[in-house]
Amino acid sequence: MKVGRLSVDAAMLEARFAAGCNTGRCRGACCRSGVWLDVGERERVLAHAGLVRDAMDPDQPRDTRRWFSRRSVADADFPSGRAVHTRVKDGRCVFLNGEGRCVLQKAARPGLPLKPFFCTAFPVTIAHGVLMLDDEDYRAGQPCCAATKGGPLTVFDTCGAELRHVLGAAGASRLRALAARTPSRARR
Repeated sequence: MKVGRLSVDAAMLEARFAAGCNTGRCRGACCRSGVWLDVGERERVLAHAGLVRDAMDPDQPRDTRRWFSRRSVADADFPSGRAVHTRVKDGRCVFLNGEGRCVLQKAARPGLPLKPFFCTAFPVTIAHGVLMLDDEDYRAGQPCCAATKGGPLTVFDTCGAELRHVLGAAGASRLRALAARTPSRARR
């Protein structure tokens, strides 16, 4: 199954979540290990380092050289084809404050998004051109988006905003329509 240029992992469409599961209740557990971001996103953050520093807790690193990995890697899932990783300090992303909140989101302004694309998309991700749920964090059962066998909620119920972020409203609607026409392995 494809939506636009992306293949869709069937396991994502078959995932079920507990009643009341809501990614909006997140306390940053998924953010602890940092995130891959496009080099263009890194440059936007660095261009607004003052706003980011102002949003940080006193114990967060102010030196921009300590914010991102030094080397970029080739990755076709990113607009520029190159990605870098946020650094991790004391077991959490350098941009995660003591309250479990993202300082990039806090520092953002209307028309100036600073939070990386894949942070906003979590637990939805793209790997090698495949739309899926994040294997590392999602399958580890993070509290805000843990899968529950036989749960009443679908990925559309729990991750609707994230799917719209990644696919756009039309793409998310197309995915929902395709999913409705695809028999579930659980029902076979």
